[in-house]
Amino acid sequence: MKRIEPLVSIILPIYNSKEYLRKCLESVCGQTYKNLEIICIDDGSTDGSEVILDEFGKKDERIKIVHKENNGESSARNAGLKIMSGSYVGFVDCDDWIEAQMYEKLVHAMLEQDVDIVAASWYKDIDTVSQKIENSGQVKKEAFGRNELLNYIYQRDSYRGFAYMWNKLYRRELFYDRKGELILFPEDLALGGDVLYLARLAFNSKRAFYIDEGFYHYYQRSTSGCHTTDLKKRMDWIEAYRRVIEYAVKNGTDEAVLIWIKRFMAYHSSNVAELAYVQKNKKILDQCINIMKCYYKEYVSTNGQYSERIQRYNQILEYRLE
Repeated sequence: MKRIEPLVSIILPIYNSKEYLRKCLESVCGQTYKNLEIICIDDGSTDGSEVILDEFGKKDERIKIVHKENNGESSARNAGLKIMSGSYVGFVDCDDWIEAQMYEKLVHAMLEQDVDIVAASWYKDIDTVSQKIENSGQVKKEAFGRNELLNYIYQRDSYRGFAYMWNKLYRRELFYDRKGELILFPEDLALGGDVLYLARLAFNSKRAFYIDEGFYHYYQRSTSGCHTTDLKKRMDWIEAYRRVIEYAVKNGTDEAVLIWIKRFMAYHSSNVAELAYVQKNKKILDQCINIMKCYYKEYVSTNGQYSERIQRYNQILEYRLE
């Protein structure tokens, strides 16, 4: 009997990543699972990435290339979503790379377990060092429901393997709302669009499965968005979590899950408050302090075993600028 091999759409936004792009594309094109639609969105690259991309496109007919004006990662991902045709969808970032068996293993689990999302562990690559990310908490070995998935995603201390969009495979149906309209990344946020989008997909799911193997190599750069000192961009991250909380409340999310999402809101607000204090930005500092006060109870109750975190949080609450 011939094995079913559904089409997988891989969405790959590209912007000025010449140094890493060749390795990334080689790893995607070299997958042992061959039924791929590799959607590459060049978001206005000017460093030669666009040339490398066209080179690969000539060699592999599975690659679909879109060259567009630069408008950010969310815009690029949306361009990919609008032309995807696969039964399953995955995401890869242009400065990362993946193990050869990644999509074969994820598709096999998707079919065998009959789930909406399959997640797997991943590697953090810094220079030449590659470290597999481990969960300290116990993840179910069988398929699990939406609430458990949400807990795994937001209880980050215990379940680091669930944090991001790119270490997962998604059933296509998750990308549409109740009206049948395609859900898009928020293009008004410079940072945090993936935070909100992962939440939307997770809330749309019913069943998920986890593979405790690492396939995705996340290359952590000091110049990545999460390390930016741009306060406006960092405030977008807080706005993303505000929208996640709003969406969770609207959809009647269990308080046991909601408390962990609120904890993230408090945590990111504390980080931005520190930065605003250093940069002497009173307006943003005051905004962040107010958010920290709003979610103080949730932050303290979810960090009971981390007294140093609570101490730091309380110290930041005392920050003032005239």
